[in-house]
Amino acid sequence: MAGNADAVRGADIVIAVTTGADSVAAAEESRPYLQPGALYADLSTGAPDDKRRIAELVEPAGATAADGAIMAPVPLRGLATPILASGPGAERFAAFAGLHGMDVTPIGGSPGDAAARKLLRSVLVKGLSALIMESQRAAEAAGLGEWFRDHLMETVTAADERFVVRLMEGAAQHSVRRVHEMHAATWMLESLEVPHLMTAATAATLERMA
Repeated sequence: MAGNADAVRGADIVIAVTTGADSVAAAEESRPYLQPGALYADLSTGAPDDKRRIAELVEPAGATAADGAIMAPVPLRGLATPILASGPGAERFAAFAGLHGMDVTPIGGSPGDAAARKLLRSVLVKGLSALIMESQRAAEAAGLGEWFRDHLMETVTAADERFVVRLMEGAAQHSVRRVHEMHAATWMLESLEVPHLMTAATAATLERMA
C-alpha cells in the first residue's frame, strides 16, 4: 500500500498501531478516507490527551473511536496479548477482536481512559527496569555483580502483597532515615562513577515525603 489513504479507504475496521508520537498524525492523514460507520481503534502508547484528540479527529468523519492500550509485551503472547479498550467503540472493537483470537477487554469510559492505565503501568514497570539496570551496574562496578543478581532474583520472586504494603507504608514511616540511607547510596554510586539518576530521584522523593 502506498500510504494511509490506501490502508483505510473502504475499511470497516481500522487498527492503528503506530508509535505514540505518530498516532495523531496518522489519524489526521487517515480521516479524509474513513468511511461513515468505520471503527478507528488506536493501539499506540500515547498520552490520554492524544487519544481524545484522535477521537475528535475521526468522529466528524462518521467514524467511531476506540482507545486501545496494550498491557503486556507483544513478543510473549503475540495476538493474545491483553489489551484494554475504552471510548465509544470499545465494545465493538472487543467483539471484532475476539473473533480473531485477540484478548481485548472493554472498560467503558472515554478515549484516554485505557491509555491512562497503560501509562500508569509504564511508570511502575519501566521505573523498575531503570532501577534494576542502575543498581546492577553499580554492583558490577563494586565487584559484586554476581551476588547482587542473586539477591535481586530472590527479592523479586519472594515479593507478595505484604511486601508491597511494607514498601508503601515504610516509605512514609521511615522516610527521614531512608533519606540519609539513599544519600549514602548516591555518594557510593558517585565514587564508583556510575550514573545515579534513579537513586538520586529516590532520595528526592523521600525528602518530599519527610
